Amino acid sequence: METIWDASCRAASAELTGGAEEHGLDWWREHGFRTIDYPRLQWYLYPHLVDNGMRFEMPYQERILRVGTELGRRLHEAGIQWWDRQLGEYRALPEFHDFSQLIKDAVIANLGGQEEDFPFWLLTARSMQYAWGGNVSLQMVREVAANVAGHRGVIMNPASARRLGIEDGDLIEVRSPLRATRGRVVLRQGIRPDTLLMIGQFDHWVTPTAKDFGVTSMNSLVPMLLDLTDATGSAGDIVPVGVKRVGGGQ
Repeated sequence: METIWDASCRAASAELTGGAEEHGLDWWREHGFRTIDYPRLQWYLYPHLVDNGMRFEMPYQERILRVGTELGRRLHEAGIQWWDRQLGEYRALPEFHDFSQLIKDAVIANLGGQEEDFPFWLLTARSMQYAWGGNVSLQMVREVAANVAGHRGVIMNPASARRLGIEDGDLIEVRSPLRATRGRVVLRQGIRPDTLLMIGQFDHWVTPTAKDFGVTSMNSLVPMLLDLTDATGSAGDIVPVGVKRVGGGQ
């Protein structure tokens, strides 16, 4: 291990000094870090825009306001009113929105339930191993993913798990106002106490999750709601959920 780190330290030193110096691991253990001069103008994008003669709108985004106004007029001329909320997002200067509360209000209002029943936020993340779930049944890919932290279940904060009597490897049910799914819990300190993470995009109607290893997915838990569609036609991969333990570890 130290041989690898020593080589890495020497490479970093050479990069910082243009090849003039090469300090090994012992030097870095003693000094901790090293800095070099860096021009302050390179912190900013502005000089690059000026050098290349590029025009830009900053910070007043008049074009966004103009496009939104024109779009609204055309929609209303055709009798289309269901995009009115999104039209309000075409602003020259953005306003603050409490997106957390907006999402909870929209999901619960459309699907029912009480806010206190869904104290966690469920997120997903892209997996380098799985092509959006399309290659989930390949044994080699599964073996590779099994060696990456988090791929075997639902990632959860240990402190939150303790409050619910949940231990690493337990079978849990994750329920949104839409429906529920089950999977094994993976405890990690690096995740927020109010957040769960399901890596990979399985359980799609075209690419169902492989039944033989039971990897969970948030796809079946997230509703498609116009209230959560923004001005660009996008929506976030996030949904409020509740958690309960339904079985012990394997």
